[in-house]
Amino acid sequence: MAPIKGRKSANKNLPVLSHEFIIQNHADIVSCVAMVIVIGLMIQLTSPLSYLFVALQYGESTSSNKSILTYGTGIKDLFAVFFYFLICIIFHAIIQEYVLDKVSRKLHLSKSKNSKFFESGQLIAFNIVSLVWALDIIVKENWLVDFSSLWIGYPHSILSFSMKFFYIIQLAYWLHILPELYFQKIKKEEMFSKIKYSLLYTAFVSTIYITNFNHVGVVVLLLHYISGTANHVVQLVDIMEKEEESKKVKLAQNVNNWIFLAVQVLTLIISQITLCFGLAGVEYSGELRDFNTPLFKLLASVSALAIQAWIVYEFFNSTNSSISISLGLGKPKPKVKSNEDSNKKQKRAANRKFNELTEADQNMKKTIKAEGKKKAKPVKNLK
Repeated sequence: MAPIKGRKSANKNLPVLSHEFIIQNHADIVSCVAMVIVIGLMIQLTSPLSYLFVALQYGESTSSNKSILTYGTGIKDLFAVFFYFLICIIFHAIIQEYVLDKVSRKLHLSKSKNSKFFESGQLIAFNIVSLVWALDIIVKENWLVDFSSLWIGYPHSILSFSMKFFYIIQLAYWLHILPELYFQKIKKEEMFSKIKYSLLYTAFVSTIYITNFNHVGVVVLLLHYISGTANHVVQLVDIMEKEEESKKVKLAQNVNNWIFLAVQVLTLIISQITLCFGLAGVEYSGELRDFNTPLFKLLASVSALAIQAWIVYEFFNSTNSSISISLGLGKPKPKVKSNEDSNKKQKRAANRKFNELTEADQNMKKTIKAEGKKKAKPVKNLK
Protein backbone atom coordinates (compact mmCIF):
# COMPACT_ATOMS: atom_id res chain seq x y z
CA MET A 1 0.00 0.00 0.00
CA ALA A 2 1.49 3.34 -1.06
CA PRO A 3 1.91 5.79 1.82
CA ILE A 4 -0.39 8.78 1.94
CA LYS A 5 1.82 11.77 2.53
CA GLY A 6 0.87 14.36 5.06
CA ARG A 7 2.14 17.91 5.20
CA LYS A 8 5.82 18.13 4.41
CA SER A 9 8.20 19.08 7.17
CA ALA A 10 11.69 20.49 6.98
CA ASN A 11 12.85 18.03 9.65
CA LYS A 12 12.73 14.49 8.23
CA ASN A 13 13.86 12.74 11.43
CA LEU A 14 10.88 13.59 13.60
CA PRO A 15 10.60 11.96 17.04
CA VAL A 16 7.95 9.23 17.13
CA LEU A 17 4.58 10.30 18.64
CA SER A 18 5.57 13.99 18.54
CA HIS A 19 2.95 16.46 17.31
CA GLU A 20 4.73 17.00 13.98
CA PHE A 21 5.16 13.25 13.45
CA ILE A 22 1.44 12.59 14.05
CA ILE A 23 0.37 15.50 11.82
CA GLN A 24 2.70 14.49 8.99
CA ASN A 25 1.80 10.78 9.14
CA HIS A 26 -1.78 10.88 10.45
CA ALA A 27 -3.26 9.35 7.29
CA ASP A 28 -0.87 6.37 7.44
CA ILE A 29 -1.56 5.86 11.15
CA VAL A 30 -5.33 5.92 10.59
CA SER A 31 -4.96 3.59 7.58
CA CYS A 32 -3.15 1.06 9.78
CA VAL A 33 -5.97 1.18 12.38
CA ALA A 34 -8.61 0.66 9.66
CA MET A 35 -6.54 -2.17 8.14
CA VAL A 36 -6.33 -3.95 11.50
CA ILE A 37 -10.14 -3.84 11.75
CA VAL A 38 -10.54 -5.23 8.21
CA ILE A 39 -7.94 -7.99 8.75
CA GLY A 40 -9.87 -8.94 11.90
CA LEU A 41 -12.68 -10.16 9.61
CA MET A 42 -10.40 -12.94 8.33
CA ILE A 43 -9.67 -14.34 11.81
CA GLN A 44 -12.40 -16.45 13.38
CA LEU A 45 -11.72 -15.22 16.90
CA THR A 46 -11.96 -11.50 16.05
CA SER A 47 -14.39 -11.58 13.11
CA PRO A 48 -17.55 -10.95 15.23
CA LEU A 49 -15.95 -7.80 16.70
CA SER A 50 -14.63 -6.55 13.35
CA TYR A 51 -18.04 -7.22 11.77
CA LEU A 52 -19.56 -4.68 14.18
CA PHE A 53 -17.31 -1.97 12.73
CA VAL A 54 -17.39 -2.78 9.01
CA ALA A 55 -20.94 -4.04 8.36
CA LEU A 56 -24.25 -2.30 8.98
CA GLN A 57 -26.12 -3.73 11.97
CA TYR A 58 -29.79 -4.60 12.61
CA GLY A 59 -30.32 -6.09 9.14
CA GLU A 60 -33.36 -8.25 8.43
CA SER A 61 -34.93 -9.66 5.27
CA THR A 62 -38.35 -8.46 4.16
CA SER A 63 -41.31 -10.83 4.33
CA SER A 64 -42.07 -10.45 0.59
CA ASN A 65 -38.52 -10.94 -0.69
CA LYS A 66 -35.94 -12.59 1.57
CA SER A 67 -33.05 -11.52 -0.70
CA ILE A 68 -33.71 -7.83 0.06
CA LEU A 69 -32.36 -6.60 3.38
CA THR A 70 -33.78 -3.72 5.37
CA TYR A 71 -32.16 -2.21 8.43
CA GLY A 72 -33.18 -0.89 11.80
CA THR A 73 -31.21 1.55 13.96
CA GLY A 74 -29.60 1.23 17.37
CA ILE A 75 -26.61 1.80 19.61
CA LYS A 76 -24.42 -0.65 17.66
CA ASP A 77 -24.36 1.83 14.76
CA LEU A 78 -21.72 3.78 16.72
CA PHE A 79 -19.17 1.09 15.77
CA ALA A 80 -19.83 1.70 12.06
CA VAL A 81 -19.68 5.47 12.59
CA PHE A 82 -16.22 5.08 14.16
CA PHE A 83 -14.89 2.88 11.32
CA TYR A 84 -16.16 5.17 8.56
CA PHE A 85 -14.90 8.14 10.58
CA LEU A 86 -11.42 6.65 9.98
CA ILE A 87 -12.22 6.16 6.28
CA CYS A 88 -13.26 9.82 5.98
CA ILE A 89 -9.88 10.92 7.40
CA ILE A 90 -8.10 8.72 4.83
CA PHE A 91 -10.14 10.08 1.91
CA HIS A 92 -9.61 13.62 3.19
CA ALA A 93 -5.84 13.05 3.02
CA ILE A 94 -6.06 11.48 -0.47
CA ILE A 95 -8.04 14.42 -1.89
CA GLN A 96 -5.68 16.85 -0.15
CA GLU A 97 -2.46 15.20 -1.38
CA TYR A 98 -3.37 14.15 -4.91
CA VAL A 99 -5.82 16.88 -5.96
CA LEU A 100 -5.88 20.06 -3.89
CA ASP A 101 -2.13 20.34 -3.17
CA LYS A 102 -1.26 19.91 -6.86
CA VAL A 103 -3.83 22.48 -8.00
CA SER A 104 -2.73 24.89 -5.26
CA ARG A 105 0.91 24.75 -6.40
CA LYS A 106 -0.11 25.71 -9.93
CA LEU A 107 -2.26 28.62 -8.73
CA HIS A 108 0.51 30.07 -6.47
CA LEU A 109 -1.94 31.18 -3.80
CA SER A 110 -1.09 33.01 -0.58
CA LYS A 111 -1.27 31.23 2.79
CA SER A 112 -4.66 32.74 3.70
CA LYS A 113 -6.15 31.85 0.30
CA ASN A 114 -4.64 28.36 0.45
CA SER A 115 -6.52 27.64 3.67
CA LYS A 116 -9.84 28.75 2.14
CA PHE A 117 -9.08 26.86 -1.07
CA PHE A 118 -8.44 23.59 0.79
CA GLU A 119 -11.58 23.95 2.90
CA SER A 120 -13.85 24.76 -0.06
CA GLY A 121 -12.30 22.00 -2.20
CA GLN A 122 -12.93 19.34 0.46
CA LEU A 123 -16.49 20.49 1.14
CA ILE A 124 -17.40 20.73 -2.55
CA ALA A 125 -16.35 17.09 -3.04
CA PHE A 126 -18.40 15.94 -0.04
CA ASN A 127 -21.43 18.13 -0.85
CA ILE A 128 -21.62 16.89 -4.45
CA VAL A 129 -21.35 13.22 -3.42
CA SER A 130 -23.99 13.73 -0.69
CA LEU A 131 -26.51 15.60 -2.86
CA VAL A 132 -26.24 13.02 -5.68
CA TRP A 133 -26.63 10.23 -3.10
CA ALA A 134 -29.64 11.93 -1.46
CA LEU A 135 -31.26 12.55 -4.86
CA ASP A 136 -30.75 8.89 -5.76
CA ILE A 137 -32.54 7.85 -2.53
CA ILE A 138 -35.43 10.24 -3.22
CA VAL A 139 -35.90 8.96 -6.78
CA LYS A 140 -35.68 5.26 -5.80
CA GLU A 141 -38.13 5.71 -2.90
CA ASN A 142 -40.58 7.60 -5.22
CA TRP A 143 -40.92 10.55 -2.83
CA LEU A 144 -41.16 12.97 -5.77
CA VAL A 145 -44.37 11.24 -6.92
CA ASP A 146 -46.00 11.23 -3.47
CA PHE A 147 -44.88 14.12 -1.23
CA SER A 148 -46.95 12.77 1.66
CA SER A 149 -44.57 9.80 1.95
CA LEU A 150 -42.33 12.14 3.96
CA TRP A 151 -44.64 11.61 6.95
CA ILE A 152 -46.92 8.66 6.09
CA GLY A 153 -45.69 5.52 7.81
CA TYR A 154 -43.90 7.39 10.60
CA PRO A 155 -41.88 6.29 12.57
CA HIS A 156 -39.57 5.43 9.67
CA SER A 157 -37.52 2.95 11.68
CA ILE A 158 -36.97 0.55 8.75
CA LEU A 159 -34.35 1.81 6.29
CA SER A 160 -32.93 0.61 3.02
CA PHE A 161 -29.20 -0.12 2.84
CA SER A 162 -28.55 3.08 0.87
CA MET A 163 -30.43 5.32 3.32
CA LYS A 164 -28.83 3.83 6.44
CA PHE A 165 -25.34 3.97 4.94
CA PHE A 166 -26.03 7.59 3.92
CA TYR A 167 -26.69 8.58 7.54
CA ILE A 168 -23.65 6.65 8.83
CA ILE A 169 -21.39 8.50 6.39
CA GLN A 170 -22.98 11.86 7.27
CA LEU A 171 -22.25 11.36 10.97
CA ALA A 172 -18.73 10.06 10.28
CA TYR A 173 -17.85 12.97 7.99
CA TRP A 174 -19.01 15.80 10.24
CA LEU A 175 -17.28 14.22 13.24
CA HIS A 176 -14.01 13.79 11.31
CA ILE A 177 -13.88 17.59 10.82
CA LEU A 178 -12.87 17.99 14.49
CA PRO A 179 -9.54 16.06 14.41
CA GLU A 180 -8.82 17.54 10.97
CA LEU A 181 -8.55 20.96 12.62
CA TYR A 182 -5.51 19.58 14.46
CA PHE A 183 -4.09 17.68 11.49
CA GLN A 184 -4.39 20.70 9.16
CA LYS A 185 -2.93 23.13 11.76
CA ILE A 186 -5.95 25.44 11.62
CA LYS A 187 -5.45 28.75 13.41
CA LYS A 188 -7.31 29.25 16.68
CA GLU A 189 -9.27 32.24 15.37
CA GLU A 190 -10.58 30.13 12.45
CA MET A 191 -11.50 27.10 14.56
CA PHE A 192 -14.69 28.41 16.16
CA SER A 193 -16.71 28.74 12.94
CA LYS A 194 -15.57 25.30 11.71
CA ILE A 195 -16.35 23.61 15.05
CA LYS A 196 -19.70 25.40 15.18
CA TYR A 197 -20.91 24.11 11.81
CA SER A 198 -19.45 20.63 12.37
CA LEU A 199 -21.35 20.27 15.67
CA LEU A 200 -24.50 21.78 14.15
CA TYR A 201 -24.59 19.23 11.31
CA THR A 202 -23.69 16.38 13.69
CA ALA A 203 -26.49 17.38 16.08
CA PHE A 204 -29.02 17.68 13.23
CA VAL A 205 -28.16 14.34 11.59
CA SER A 206 -28.02 12.44 14.91
CA THR A 207 -31.37 13.96 16.03
CA ILE A 208 -33.04 12.99 12.75
CA TYR A 209 -31.56 9.49 13.01
CA ILE A 210 -32.62 8.92 16.62
CA THR A 211 -36.15 10.33 16.23
CA ASN A 212 -36.79 8.38 12.99
CA PHE A 213 -37.54 11.45 10.83
CA ASN A 214 -35.31 9.88 8.21
CA HIS A 215 -37.34 10.75 5.12
CA VAL A 216 -37.55 14.47 5.92
CA GLY A 217 -33.87 14.45 6.92
CA VAL A 218 -32.71 13.26 3.50
CA VAL A 219 -34.70 16.00 1.71
CA VAL A 220 -33.49 18.77 4.05
CA LEU A 221 -29.86 17.63 3.71
CA LEU A 222 -30.22 17.55 -0.09
CA LEU A 223 -31.39 21.18 -0.07
CA HIS A 224 -28.60 22.31 2.24
CA TYR A 225 -25.93 20.53 0.21
CA ILE A 226 -27.15 22.30 -2.94
CA SER A 227 -26.73 25.61 -1.11
CA GLY A 228 -23.36 24.51 0.33
CA THR A 229 -22.03 23.50 -3.09
CA ALA A 230 -23.02 26.86 -4.58
CA ASN A 231 -21.47 28.73 -1.66
CA HIS A 232 -18.09 26.99 -1.90
CA VAL A 233 -18.00 27.24 -5.70
CA VAL A 234 -18.40 31.01 -5.28
CA GLN A 235 -15.56 31.01 -2.75
CA LEU A 236 -13.31 29.20 -5.23
CA VAL A 237 -14.21 31.71 -7.95
CA ASP A 238 -13.39 34.54 -5.53
CA ILE A 239 -10.06 32.92 -4.57
CA MET A 240 -8.93 32.31 -8.15
CA GLU A 241 -10.13 35.68 -9.50
CA LYS A 242 -7.17 38.09 -9.34
CA GLU A 243 -9.15 41.29 -9.95
CA GLU A 244 -10.87 42.80 -6.93
CA GLU A 245 -14.62 43.58 -7.24
CA SER A 246 -14.79 41.38 -10.35
CA LYS A 247 -18.09 41.16 -12.23
CA LYS A 248 -17.82 37.37 -12.26
CA VAL A 249 -17.50 37.26 -8.47
CA LYS A 250 -20.42 39.67 -7.97
CA LEU A 251 -22.66 37.66 -10.31
CA ALA A 252 -21.69 34.38 -8.62
CA GLN A 253 -22.34 35.88 -5.17
CA ASN A 254 -25.78 37.14 -6.22
CA VAL A 255 -26.75 33.73 -7.61
CA ASN A 256 -25.46 32.06 -4.44
CA ASN A 257 -27.44 34.48 -2.23
CA TRP A 258 -30.71 33.71 -3.97
CA ILE A 259 -30.04 29.95 -3.90
CA PHE A 260 -29.39 30.23 -0.16
CA LEU A 261 -32.64 32.10 0.48
CA ALA A 262 -34.64 29.67 -1.70
CA VAL A 263 -33.19 26.70 0.23
CA GLN A 264 -34.07 28.27 3.59
CA VAL A 265 -37.65 28.96 2.47
CA LEU A 266 -38.09 25.41 1.13
CA THR A 267 -36.57 23.92 4.30
CA LEU A 268 -38.93 25.97 6.44
CA ILE A 269 -41.98 24.95 4.39
CA ILE A 270 -41.12 21.23 4.35
CA SER A 271 -40.29 21.04 8.07
CA GLN A 272 -43.37 22.95 9.22
CA ILE A 273 -45.79 21.12 6.89
CA THR A 274 -44.45 17.77 8.12
CA LEU A 275 -44.53 18.66 11.82
CA CYS A 276 -47.70 20.77 12.00
CA PHE A 277 -49.95 19.23 9.35
CA GLY A 278 -48.59 15.94 7.97
CA LEU A 279 -48.06 14.11 11.28
CA ALA A 280 -51.51 15.23 12.50
CA GLY A 281 -53.03 12.55 10.26
CA VAL A 282 -50.65 9.82 11.47
CA GLU A 283 -51.69 7.81 14.53
CA TYR A 284 -49.35 7.48 17.49
CA SER A 285 -48.04 3.89 17.44
CA GLY A 286 -46.74 3.78 21.00
CA GLU A 287 -43.34 2.46 19.93
CA LEU A 288 -40.25 3.32 21.95
CA ARG A 289 -38.95 5.86 19.41
CA ASP A 290 -42.23 7.23 18.11
CA PHE A 291 -42.08 10.98 18.74
CA ASN A 292 -45.43 11.83 17.15
CA THR A 293 -46.70 13.60 20.27
CA PRO A 294 -48.03 17.18 20.55
CA LEU A 295 -45.27 18.27 22.96
CA PHE A 296 -42.42 16.92 20.86
CA LYS A 297 -43.88 18.34 17.62
CA LEU A 298 -44.17 21.76 19.27
CA LEU A 299 -40.57 21.61 20.52
CA ALA A 300 -39.33 20.39 17.13
CA SER A 301 -41.24 23.10 15.27
CA VAL A 302 -39.90 25.88 17.55
CA SER A 303 -36.36 24.46 17.32
CA ALA A 304 -36.54 24.33 13.51
CA LEU A 305 -37.74 27.95 13.40
CA ALA A 306 -34.98 29.03 15.81
CA ILE A 307 -32.26 27.30 13.79
CA GLN A 308 -33.57 28.76 10.53
CA ALA A 309 -33.71 32.23 12.08
CA TRP A 310 -30.12 31.89 13.34
CA ILE A 311 -28.85 30.69 9.93
CA VAL A 312 -30.56 33.60 8.15
CA TYR A 313 -29.24 36.02 10.78
CA GLU A 314 -25.69 34.73 10.19
CA PHE A 315 -26.25 35.12 6.46
CA PHE A 316 -27.40 38.74 6.71
CA ASN A 317 -24.44 39.56 8.94
CA SER A 318 -22.01 38.17 6.40
CA THR A 319 -19.89 40.88 4.77
CA ASN A 320 -20.05 39.00 1.46
CA SER A 321 -23.83 39.16 1.26
CA SER A 322 -24.84 41.69 -1.37
CA ILE A 323 -28.51 41.15 -0.53
CA SER A 324 -27.98 42.20 3.08
CA ILE A 325 -26.19 45.36 1.94
CA SER A 326 -28.92 46.21 -0.58
CA LEU A 327 -31.61 45.72 2.10
CA GLY A 328 -29.65 47.84 4.57
CA LEU A 329 -29.15 44.90 6.95
CA GLY A 330 -25.40 44.55 6.52
CA LYS A 331 -23.00 46.06 8.97
CA PRO A 332 -21.88 49.49 7.71
CA LYS A 333 -18.18 50.20 7.62
CA PRO A 334 -17.06 52.60 10.35
CA LYS A 335 -16.15 56.09 9.22
CA VAL A 336 -12.61 57.38 9.70
CA LYS A 337 -12.72 60.06 12.38
CA SER A 338 -9.05 60.72 13.11
CA ASN A 339 -5.57 60.47 11.65
CA GLU A 340 -4.85 57.64 14.06
CA ASP A 341 -7.77 55.60 12.68
CA SER A 342 -6.62 56.45 9.16
CA ASN A 343 -3.10 55.18 9.88
CA LYS A 344 -4.49 51.96 11.38
CA LYS A 345 -6.67 51.47 8.32
CA GLN A 346 -3.68 51.95 6.01
CA LYS A 347 -1.65 49.43 8.02
CA ARG A 348 -4.49 46.89 7.85
CA ALA A 349 -4.77 47.42 4.09
CA ALA A 350 -1.01 46.94 3.70
CA ASN A 351 -1.12 43.75 5.78
CA ARG A 352 -4.06 42.47 3.76
CA LYS A 353 -2.21 43.09 0.48
CA PHE A 354 0.86 41.37 1.90
CA ASN A 355 -1.19 38.30 2.90
CA GLU A 356 -2.64 38.12 -0.60
CA LEU A 357 0.85 37.67 -2.06
CA THR A 358 2.22 34.21 -2.78
CA GLU A 359 4.67 32.69 -0.30
CA ALA A 360 7.62 33.34 -2.65
CA ASP A 361 6.70 37.03 -3.00
CA GLN A 362 6.22 37.34 0.76
CA ASN A 363 9.68 35.90 1.42
CA MET A 364 11.21 38.22 -1.21
CA LYS A 365 9.57 41.25 0.38
CA LYS A 366 10.84 40.24 3.82
CA THR A 367 14.39 39.85 2.44
CA ILE A 368 14.30 43.28 0.72
CA LYS A 369 12.95 44.88 3.89
CA ALA A 370 15.71 43.29 6.02
CA GLU A 371 18.42 44.41 3.59
CA GLY A 372 16.98 47.95 3.59
CA LYS A 373 17.16 48.09 7.37
CA LYS A 374 20.82 47.01 7.32
CA LYS A 375 21.71 49.74 4.83
CA ALA A 376 19.79 52.32 6.81
CA LYS A 377 21.92 51.73 9.94
CA PRO A 378 24.51 54.54 10.43
CA VAL A 379 28.14 53.44 10.12
CA LYS A 380 30.20 54.39 13.18
CA ASN A 381 33.29 56.52 12.50
CA LEU A 382 36.48 54.63 13.25
CA LYS A 383 38.85 56.63 15.47
